[in-house]
Amino acid sequence: AHHDEMTTATEASRAPALLTLFALVAFHAIPTQGIHFALPGRTQKCLGEEVEKGDLIIATYKSQEGRILTVTVTDHVGQQIYTKTVNGGKYTITATANGAHRTCFFNTEAMPTVVDFDIKRGLEAKDYGNIADKNSLKPLELELLRLEDIIKYIQMEFQRMEANEQEQTNLNNSTNSMVFWFSIFSMLCIVGINAAQIYFLVQYFRDKRFKEI
Repeated sequence: AHHDEMTTATEASRAPALLTLFALVAFHAIPTQGIHFALPGRTQKCLGEEVEKGDLIIATYKSQEGRILTVTVTDHVGQQIYTKTVNGGKYTITATANGAHRTCFFNTEAMPTVVDFDIKRGLEAKDYGNIADKNSLKPLELELLRLEDIIKYIQMEFQRMEANEQEQTNLNNSTNSMVFWFSIFSMLCIVGINAAQIYFLVQYFRDKRFKEI
C-alpha cells in the first residue's frame, strides 16, 4: 500500500511537468497563418476562420501591386463587423461568440493582384513585447508569463474538448432513448393492429355463424 501511495504521488508530481513540456511544444508548434493568393480584377474571394468566444483576432492585409481592395469581415451570423476600401491595412476584433468569421477581399480594379493576408488569434495575437515594455518585465519574467498563458490556453482547450465530448454523449443518449421509445410505440401499434384484426375476424365468423343458424 505504501508503494502504491508513492507511485501515485510520483505520477501526480509529474503531471505539472508534463503539462509544462506539452505547453512549450504546443507554443512552438503554433503556425503563423500567412497566406498569399491571386485575385483577378472585379472579383471577390472569402476566407473563413473558426474562432472561440473571447478570442482576440489581429489580421493584416495588402495588395502587392497597390490595387484598391474592399475588405469586409463578418461574424458567425453574417453581421458585418469591419469594412474598409484601401490597398492595405489591419484590423483587430474580439469574437463575441463561437463560430466562423469570414474575411472577404474584393478587387475594385480591372487588373489582377496578389493579396498578402496574415491572421493571428488567441496566443498568436497577444503582443508580449508591448506587455514587457509597459510592465518593465525581464526576459525570464516575460517567458514565465508566456508559459502561464500557454498552460491556461491548453487547459481551456481540454475543457472545451471535454464539454464537446459530453455534449456528444448526451446527444447519443437522447437519440438512443428516442429510438427505444419509438420501438416500443411501434410494437404497441403492431400489437394493437393484430388485436383489432383478431377482433374483427372473431366478430365476422360469429356473425356468419349466427346467419347460418
